[in-house]
Amino acid sequence: MARRRRSRGSRAPRQTTASTGARRGRGRRSWKDSFDVDHVAGEILGEVAARLGVEGVVDPAVLKDILSEFIAALVESRSSKPTMESIVKRIVAAREGILKALAARLLEEPEKLDREQLEFIVANAPELAGRAAPALYEVALRLGADDVIDALRSLWLQYGRPTPIKCPRCGFHAVAPDLSCIVCGAQLSEEEVKRSIGFDALLEEFAERADVRLVEEAASAGYVLVDGEVHAPSERPLLQYYVELYLSREERERLRRVLAVRKLQA
Repeated sequence: MARRRRSRGSRAPRQTTASTGARRGRGRRSWKDSFDVDHVAGEILGEVAARLGVEGVVDPAVLKDILSEFIAALVESRSSKPTMESIVKRIVAAREGILKALAARLLEEPEKLDREQLEFIVANAPELAGRAAPALYEVALRLGADDVIDALRSLWLQYGRPTPIKCPRCGFHAVAPDLSCIVCGAQLSEEEVKRSIGFDALLEEFAERADVRLVEEAASAGYVLVDGEVHAPSERPLLQYYVELYLSREERERLRRVLAVRKLQA
């Protein structure tokens, strides 16, 4: 009998502790459960806009949306509830990323940009501006923002898809193999491209310095490949980028004259 009473007594405390712990676990709530991210973003919206210098540049709704994303990530990473002041400080400390995110949102509708917004994108997200140069060039042209176009030319070279050949219409290194401009969309003639790159001088240099066999090949084929320098058609596999330019009768004769001189001097 004594052994049975001890057995019941030894099981009872463990059952009571387990059930109590389960009830407590179900009743416990984290501060995160009641943290209203959108409300906090709205409360600090004006102060953040002023401190980031974006008042009048971006739509407050867009700024609030980005702040909400930032605050949500901040809250998720913390174990203690942040104060409004600490949240603002963290946002200001992340200024570069916030401004870049705002610039990216503005770029979603380039046709709606004004000059201030255009300058904002170029200043705060240069790599995005460089990649979006074709769209932003059109905006800058509409706004008469020549200084911004100059900046876009530089950013296109750094972050865009520059080609060795400059467009004579817009001044961007953006002439594609089909002689169209990636940035301004112009369809160029061979004569325009030749004038733009100083083709006469390039052809002369090719005729005087290239292997005689390659010069003869170009004169016979009647066209050359250009990637900033002139190449014979057979050099095509060695080139990553090029445009084909046909030689006029006069240009072919020039090659033959240089060849004749070189053979006499050999």
